[in-house]
Order: sequence, then C-alpha cells, then structure tokens
Amino acid sequence: MLRKLHSTPGLIAALLLVVIALTGSVLSVFPTLEQAGARDTAGIDVATLVGRVSARVPGVETLVRQPSGTIVAYHLVGQEQQASIIDPGSGDAVAPYRPSAVQRWVKNLHRKLLLDDAGRVATGVAAACMLFIVLCGLTLLARRMGGWKHLSGPVRGNTLQRLHNETSRVALAGLVLSAATGLVMSLATFGLMPEGGGTDPFFDVRPSAATTVALARMPALRAVDVSRLQQLKLASPGDPSDVIELETTDGAGAIDPATGTWLAYRTLDGWQRLHATVRMLHTGDGLWWLGLLLGASSVTVPLLAVTGFLLWLRRRQGLPRLANNAPAQGADTELLVGSETNTTWGFAVALHTALTQAGLRVHTAPMNDFAAGYRNARRLLVLTATYGDGEAPESARQFLARLARTPASTGVAFAVLGFGDRQFPQFCGYAQQAHAALAAKGLEALREPGTVDRQSEPEFLQWCERLGDALGVALDIHYTPLLPHTTALKLVSRTDYGADPQSLTAVLRFVPAAAAQGWRSRLGLSRLPTFETGDLLGVVPPGGASPRYYSLVSAASDGVVEICVRRLFGGVCSGYLTDLQPGATIEAFVRPHESFRPPAGAAPVILIGAGTGIGPLIGFIRHNAPQRAMHLYFGARSPEDGFLYGEELDGLVGDRRLRSLTTAFSRSSTNRSYVQDRLVADAQRLRELIGHGAQVMVCGGRMMAEGVAIAWEGILAGTGLSVAQLRTQGRYVEDVY
Repeated sequence: MLRKLHSTPGLIAALLLVVIALTGSVLSVFPTLEQAGARDTAGIDVATLVGRVSARVPGVETLVRQPSGTIVAYHLVGQEQQASIIDPGSGDAVAPYRPSAVQRWVKNLHRKLLLDDAGRVATGVAAACMLFIVLCGLTLLARRMGGWKHLSGPVRGNTLQRLHNETSRVALAGLVLSAATGLVMSLATFGLMPEGGGTDPFFDVRPSAATTVALARMPALRAVDVSRLQQLKLASPGDPSDVIELETTDGAGAIDPATGTWLAYRTLDGWQRLHATVRMLHTGDGLWWLGLLLGASSVTVPLLAVTGFLLWLRRRQGLPRLANNAPAQGADTELLVGSETNTTWGFAVALHTALTQAGLRVHTAPMNDFAAGYRNARRLLVLTATYGDGEAPESARQFLARLARTPASTGVAFAVLGFGDRQFPQFCGYAQQAHAALAAKGLEALREPGTVDRQSEPEFLQWCERLGDALGVALDIHYTPLLPHTTALKLVSRTDYGADPQSLTAVLRFVPAAAAQGWRSRLGLSRLPTFETGDLLGVVPPGGASPRYYSLVSAASDGVVEICVRRLFGGVCSGYLTDLQPGATIEAFVRPHESFRPPAGAAPVILIGAGTGIGPLIGFIRHNAPQRAMHLYFGARSPEDGFLYGEELDGLVGDRRLRSLTTAFSRSSTNRSYVQDRLVADAQRLRELIGHGAQVMVCGGRMMAEGVAIAWEGILAGTGLSVAQLRTQGRYVEDVY
C-alpha cells in the first residue's frame, strides 16, 4: 500500500512537479547573481545611507534593500518615477534598476503556471504531493535498507533501483525543505494559515511639528543598520501630515520628520517571523548558497520522475495478468506470492486459475500487500521463494513485519508452499518462517509447509493435489512458466578442462545467432542484450520448464557471451550445455545481478573463487584497466585438471590488472589445500587490506563459501569487524550456487 501511495501521486503529478522543480532551479540562480553584484554596506546605518542618497539623487521617495543587499532608490525625474541602483558608500546612482523579464516570467510560471488563482492552487497541491511522495519514498527506502539506522548504508538492487534511491537520498533534505516551505506559502496565500500582524503602525499618526530634522541626524534612523533595512519611505515634502515609514527585518513603524524619533513601532510577531523565515528558506533570498543547494536538489526531480516511472512500468510488466482476480475484501481465498525474479508467479497464476475454476473467489497479490482484516477470507495460501540463504524475496520483505502488527486470528486456514534449491542449507527457509509466523497468529494449518526444488513442476502438482483434497475441491492445474524474452545465441568456441568427460568443465562463448540488421550490421556490432560481468545468463534446457542460471564472464561490450559450465551428474542443463558443439544455438536471457560487482572507487578488491566460480572474477580482472589492486584466491582440483584460465591469469598478473594470484589445489600430488587454507595463511595481509577499505567477493559452491566465511571470521578476530558487519556495509558479497 505504501508503495502505491508513493507512486500514484508521482505518476499523476509528474509533469507538473517537473515544471515546478525546473523553474525553481532556474530561480535559485538569481540570488547568487544578485549577491555577486551587491555592494558592501557593512558599518553603514540607515541615516547615513539616506543622507548620502538624498544629497546625490534628487527627488528620492523610497529606498529598498533587496535580499541580496542591493540598494534601490525610487526617485522622481520630472514627473516620471525611476529606479536606480545605489552605491551605499557614496550615495550615487550607479545604474538603472531593471528587474529581469526572464526572472519575472519564470517566477510566474513557478508560482502560478502563468495563470491566476487556479495556477496557485495547482502549485500548492503539487507542493503537498511532493512532500507526501518524498516522505513515503523515505519510508520505503528505510524499509529496503533494513531500518532507519541503516539508511546511510550502501543501496542494493538493480541499476535503475540504485539510481533512483541514491539520487533521492542525496536530494532528500532539499526536496523536503522546498516542498514544505512551498506548501506553507501556498496555505498563507489563500488564508488557510495566519499571516500575523495587527494594527497598521502607520495608521492615524501625525508629525509633532511642521519643521523637519535632517535625515542624516535622525536618531531612529541612526539606530538601524542597513543590513536590517527592508524599505524606507520618506515623507512627502508637500504634505505636512506625512510621516517617514520604515520596515526592517525586525518590525515596522512610523518616524516623526520633526524629531527623527519613533511615533509608533511594532515588532514582527511569531507568525510574521515564521513566514519571513519560510520565504527565505524557499527562495534562498539572503542565503544564496542555500538557494543553490535547493536548486541542485530540484534538478533531480526529472531524473526521479523518469526512473520512478520506469520502475513502476517494470513492476507492472513483470507481473502476470490475472483473470477474475477478486477484490481483497470480497475474496474467500487470499493467495499471496513472494518472488525475487517473478518465476514464482507462473505457479501462482496456475493455482489462481484452478482455484477460480473450482468456484472460489480468489484474490492474488504480492506478500508485501498483506493487510489485516480480510473480511470474508476463509483461507490464506502463500507461495514464496527464498532469497539467498533463508532470506525473504523482494516481494515479501515486508510480510512478516506486517503480519506481526495484526491481531491474532481464528477461523482462517492457511497453507504455505516454498520454492528453493536443495543445495542451500536453508532450503525454503523463508517459507518455514512464514508458516511459523502464521501459526503463531492462531491460523489453522491445512498441512505442513510444502517445498518445490528448482521449480519442479511434478512437486508443485503433487502439492496442489493435496491442497485440493484438504479444501475438498478438484484442482485442474495447467502450469506455464513465466520467462522473459530470450535471445538466440550461437556457440562459436569452447575450451574444455578436466580429464574425466563425465565431470569436465567447459568455457563456452556465444554470439547472436541472427545477423545484425541495418547500420549495426555495417558497423560490425552484435545485437546482444545489455549485461555486465557478474550478471546471470538464464538457460532453459530442451524439455525443461525452469531456467538454470550461469554467471557471465563477459560484458556486452566484449561482443561475446561467455560462461563456465561444469557437467554435473544428473544435471539436465549442465549436460545439455557441455554437449554443445560450435555452431549449435540456444535460447537464453540475461538476469541482472548488480549486487555482485566491484564497487566504485580505488579500494582493494579480494576475489575468492573455486571451480567455475572463477568465471565472473576473471571478467572483473579483465576489465580492470585502471589497474586497481585486485587479489585473487582460486581453488581447483590440480594444476593439470580444472585450473581454468591458468595461462591468462599469469598474463593478467604480468600487466598488473591482477596484483597477486594465490592458488589452492585439493587433489594435488603435493601440498594439498583448499582456498580457505590459503586465506588463513595470509591472514595478516588480508587484515591490512580490509583496513584499507577492501571489498571481499566470493563466487563458487555453497560449501566452499561457508568454509570461506568461517575462515574470514578467524581472520577478522580482534579487528572489531565481522563478516556480518562487512555484509551490511556491502563489503562482503557472494554469488554462490
């Protein structure tokens, strides 16, 4: 719900917000330009200033001090009023004062869209929307980061998510200040907030005599520094009842021309001071540097609008279209889905369709949309994947927290089905957590939580059959996996490692199967999907329903798709790929994996891998043209069997793209060791690298990764750091399988 509250106003008001933000950015430049042209008034009081000006500029009626410090005199030349910029040091008129027509036009567009009250209302509503969007976005970001205390930590997610969240985090303070002050000014404009002020201090006061004292000797004017001046209106020479009117940053009053003392004075009340402060904070007038900061924040609004729209569009496109999806409060069956890559939604669609055809009113939604008080719900079904090692997937990260805030419930039955990979120790761990949490709330379990290994369709069908028995309905399941658009790739070369053909490892290199068309063909460019080293290539083997993922060694800029595949006993996809010969084609797609990439900067990188885990690591080293300090720890069976990229690694060390290479061979005839043994042996050097801000990147099998994590706990002992802390900081990342 919070995500909808954040995105819906943004989508509706996007164009208006962009116009207001960009015009505000333009206006933020003018205070700086005016400040640069202002002359120094330090140490000058108003009496001295007006004395100098009246001596040099005949017919002066009014003096105005602009927020930038520029002094403007309004004076009569003949019968025509003119405005001149004043040199406060001499009192001379140094140039005509002509307000910028561009500034006036931009200001009208910013404040009222070149309209009247209707435009002012629209901009006020836009300010309220902006404030609401920013605060909702801040709350969403805090949730994504794992709580408010982690708000300043590294942002995770794909490139689009990180661009949107990083930009919003930088611009947050400026956008909140601009929106909040703009809203206050709008409320005051329409009388919805008191502006303050009482009786006019200039009303019903008269001079004490017909004579006048020299302006330069007036006590009231001598007591006011020019830095506090806002406006001084002199008494009309032809009107003996007229008084001098003075407005300052502290208040306003009337001065007796005969004595130069106050006839009446009123200081600003609380509301007036509030509005003056709000106006200064919103416009940057008087604080040119703040204006520039607010302008810089406003410039980000178009970027936030575009990235926000693309994220919304991606979410919309990533979700399937559900026929007959009943409203949440009118459904008797709630089907909640937890998914990281949307593959679980294919199973959810099949179950939703079967339940609906069986006569149930089903509402299907992401687990993050869970809400208390489903009025007519009699059963709650949960289909959820597990991310990593027992963590919640993207669309379920808020579920347990939302569930914890709901009261205990009775009369509702539930069932949970988990999707995962049995080679992970916490196989379907999040599904187990969801089942336990629902049971703790008093819901009745229809059966023990079910599990599906590697998107197994038979296991899913078996669970659905048992669910139908528990519900007393027959479920006719027709499952079709949801897969992204695939690209046809042709194998152009392969390099094999390992003496045993039943467990060999192959480095496979593909190019687009179809020739590029048009100008791309003439320039020799391939039509590859966009990807970076470390992203994942998804492949569905012939006859298979679920994709298998392989870390990409190459980037799209290399013009080739390169992966490392080890043939596994009984492995359908690994057997299929390692049997391919040059000229064969496959259908594949790319899944971004932005969380597994070296961070920006020059800090050292410690790369740790074993077997095919070398794939993305050597890709990072290949692209290390700046020769950043990279240190590789690589484990293989033996120097003769399974030492992938051995000769290339030696060359990379030679040209300094790789600073050091440390190998471990588990089946060597001499000095057998594992990669974690080499880490422990180099503990002192590794601690020094961590002290210099190094990031650790681990790629390979689950058991290897667990051993490496244990080794690192020992290495970090006594440093005040732990693997968990490094993970939180984004300095310990894994790609394990």
